[in-house]
Amino acid sequence: MRPTPNSWPWLARHYGAILLAVLLVKIGMAWALPITGDEAYFLIWGHHPDLGYYDHPPMIGWWLGAILPLSDHPLAIRALGIFASMAPALAVFLWWRHTDPVRARLVSLLALFMPLFFIAVITATDTPLILFALLATGLAWLALRTGRAAYFLLAGLALGLAFLSKYFAVLLGIALGLHILLFARQHWRGLLLIILGVVPAVALNLYWNWDNCWYNVMFNVVNRHGDGGFDPGNWLTYAILLVYLFTPWLLWFYARQWRALAAGIREHQLGVFLSAGLIPLILFALLAPFKSIGLHWLAAFAPFLLLPALFLARRSLTLGVWLSGTLAMLHAVAILTLALMPVEWLKGQDRYADAVFYLAPESVAGVVGEYDADWHVFTRSYSRSAVLGYYAGREVGVFGPGSHYGRQDDLLTDFRALDGANLLYVPTRGELDPAQVEPFFDEVRVREVTIRGVAWTLAEGRGFDYAAYHDLVLQPVLARYYDFPDWLPEGRCGFTDRYANPEHR
Repeated sequence: MRPTPNSWPWLARHYGAILLAVLLVKIGMAWALPITGDEAYFLIWGHHPDLGYYDHPPMIGWWLGAILPLSDHPLAIRALGIFASMAPALAVFLWWRHTDPVRARLVSLLALFMPLFFIAVITATDTPLILFALLATGLAWLALRTGRAAYFLLAGLALGLAFLSKYFAVLLGIALGLHILLFARQHWRGLLLIILGVVPAVALNLYWNWDNCWYNVMFNVVNRHGDGGFDPGNWLTYAILLVYLFTPWLLWFYARQWRALAAGIREHQLGVFLSAGLIPLILFALLAPFKSIGLHWLAAFAPFLLLPALFLARRSLTLGVWLSGTLAMLHAVAILTLALMPVEWLKGQDRYADAVFYLAPESVAGVVGEYDADWHVFTRSYSRSAVLGYYAGREVGVFGPGSHYGRQDDLLTDFRALDGANLLYVPTRGELDPAQVEPFFDEVRVREVTIRGVAWTLAEGRGFDYAAYHDLVLQPVLARYYDFPDWLPEGRCGFTDRYANPEHR
């Protein structure tokens, strides 16, 4: 006899109320936290719709481009991030509720309280990746159960959308392909249909890269890996990340009850989900000694490894949810405290100027707002330029060589058009090094202001000297970031067309 709701555990009986409470907490965090550097950077993408962008494929730029005409409020910008962070929990509940409604609710709450997803209220490239990875893997599971060609093709199309979200989708594609080749070889034609579904997205991305300096390839394969080395200590860091992500108690329950978990996975044919989670994590483990693995890298694959919890002993599952919920609340308290406290509480810290810029960016933006539109505003950092641009409500470029990160400004700013113009330079941490600006202007005036207790020195550069900037900054940038390897096919590049020829000085 099926147990009645009145006999369910308290957590299962109050599932809806808990879900609503978590949603309200997430909305509170999304409202209280300042816009991050990455978010502000992606908003620049949204303001300039394109088939691709410097660092990553275009999906998050497309999403924000659709949202911005409606609102640029942080809650609107972060709506997709909030939904994506709850999507794994909702997917488990909707999928398993008819099989075992109690376990569906408990594992859904486990996903809801998973540290990475609980605190994930911002919108980033991982956001659409999570959604399309869930969709692609779910469709692949249906395809393998039913053998229907349409499901295989739809899984490929969803995987293609995941690829247009972030290149980590390639790892999911490898995982699904290996699962079919190793455990479901009778569906090899289905694998071809998945590949067929991915082709349009890959073709679109390749075309944009060929037409735009191979930006994604240069960033992800060439420019960001020049200083790599072998460090076996990264394995320990990666192991700690996994323990934090899945929590010590859940891993302990998995280890103690692995036979029941294996039997449940076999009985319900959930192997494709296990492959979608484990294979990318194993590939990250192989990569770890050569590259530090970020916690957010795991976001698209971690949800699949929560499904074995469906087969844990009820008592263990309930205890795990209580412990994870407690940890989640501690995270919420810490984040809301940081977001709502006066930034002056951090006075005396070495990085107080950074805290002012990122926790109270409207203060810096207020000073920049005193300058009219004839002044072109710049910083040395993509993150700072993006944040300042969002809060000041104007375009803020990157002055100087910058770094290999976030060079979208290379596509947007034409320094030739600024020859003779007035530029306002906002230094990185309040302190100004005159050598950073004086060679490039007819006259530089220094303005000192105090912002939230930080002595900030702004440089007002009059009469921008494009020729000097070309020789001292743009030529080294060309040599550093636009040195295309021989194995890349020759394509178009607006940046080199603009600055490589001496007559363009």
